[in-house]
Amino acid sequence: MNAAEPFAGRGATENRLESDRRIRFTLFLLTAAAAYGLSLFTPAGTGPSAWIAATFIALVLPLILSVVLPETLIRNRLLALFLLTLVGNFAFILILLKIAPRFSFAAGSYLIPPALAALVLTTLVGPRAGLLLVVLLGMGEFFLLQPDGRYLVSSIITGIAAILFSQKLYRRSDLLRAGAGIGLVALLSTVLSAGINFSIARELILTEALSAAALGLLGAILVGALFPILESAFDRTTDLSWLELTSLDHPILRRLALEAPGTYLHSILVGHLAEAAASASHSANPRACRAMALYHDIGKLEKPEYFTENLNPTDPDPHTNLTPSMSALIILAHVKDGVALARKHRLPRRLREGIREHHGATLVWYFYQRALQQEKDARTGGKILRLRDDDIPSVDDSSFRYLGPIPQSPETALLSLADSVESASRAMDKPTPGDAEKLVEKLFSDRAKEGHWDASGLTETEWRTARRAIASSLESILRPRIRYPRDRRAQKNHPHPLDQSPTAIPAGTAVLPSQG
Repeated sequence: MNAAEPFAGRGATENRLESDRRIRFTLFLLTAAAAYGLSLFTPAGTGPSAWIAATFIALVLPLILSVVLPETLIRNRLLALFLLTLVGNFAFILILLKIAPRFSFAAGSYLIPPALAALVLTTLVGPRAGLLLVVLLGMGEFFLLQPDGRYLVSSIITGIAAILFSQKLYRRSDLLRAGAGIGLVALLSTVLSAGINFSIARELILTEALSAAALGLLGAILVGALFPILESAFDRTTDLSWLELTSLDHPILRRLALEAPGTYLHSILVGHLAEAAASASHSANPRACRAMALYHDIGKLEKPEYFTENLNPTDPDPHTNLTPSMSALIILAHVKDGVALARKHRLPRRLREGIREHHGATLVWYFYQRALQQEKDARTGGKILRLRDDDIPSVDDSSFRYLGPIPQSPETALLSLADSVESASRAMDKPTPGDAEKLVEKLFSDRAKEGHWDASGLTETEWRTARRAIASSLESILRPRIRYPRDRRAQKNHPHPLDQSPTAIPAGTAVLPSQG
């Protein structure tokens, strides 16, 4: 068994559990049972409503998810997150209604929990998941709780506002702004739903404002504290985490800068190219691309001296005394070593996918060509020695090929192209305008012939704009600096201006006034 097999086996096991239909069936069954039990505590629970709710969850909801959120339906962790948020939020509303007589809750208090749940799902899964949650909760409240129509309208408005506020959560402070915005919308929808009656509004507005603001901010703080737990438990990575991963103070990146400075610089440049491509494509997450680029070569930390970007010109080449197959084995191992190091540091699954997929199933071309040349030389010498062709083993390209898989997402595909472009650009001698674009197009087309981009999920138009963005960014990196003139002040025939004696102005010379 080779070294990569345990790693591949672990990934295959994770994938099987993620898509196991029995687990999916169990999740729907448990959610239907929970819906039945919760329905018994509602005003409509004495009738057939409980059975209708359970049947809806078990039979109708899977059909809705297959159309609206197909990825959620086939990935068990996402499905568990969605169903848990739906049932948990409805249970929380029932608890609020149960304890309401003992406390003087403002009306807006009941709007905050569904809105925060929509914020969580929108951030972790996507806006369609948040919107579907708002609609399903509204339906459940309408049929089981039978609330006032104005409350339903306010609840839906607040939920949609939460979805809009959660579209661009890049920093922890953005969560607080989103919480304050949700509280403000809850306040306005509550007051306006009471009618344009300013005598009522004056009595309610202070209580409602304080309650909505406090619950919105406290809820946002609670959600921010729960995000790391939810991301780990349900295998999601938010923009908040992607930006934290791009901090160069991460222990792995600090180690990379010290032990493999050439790889570190290469990773930063690849991040610049990949982020530009993702921003142009509109299908990939630029922050995810940049983070993946920073960590995609961390496996080189195991043997940094065997990678050319970390060699000094005066250092001996460590591959000189190795066979091409042994050199290729060391190069190929950096993917496996990188995934292992990422697991050790608990880096997200999607980042590990970037490490695993950025080379796809390509060849370690340099050492493969060396092996072919050695085989050719051996066969030429064999003819002189009258050896049979069978006595000289042929080169097996599988020994020089990465295990893959090919890029499975827009982010890993753009990372793969940016990585190959940046590496190849190092060999360009005195590049001229237009060379960067030619290089990008050549590398893209060469890999396209091998089917390298087939699973990327990017359209032809998106690829075209992404390639232009990479070429433009590479041009700016390769653009030569101006050559500064030599300092002649130290030469005898060009004394320093302060050391020169003043020269008399010749007669008849016009002295113009300063134009400053």
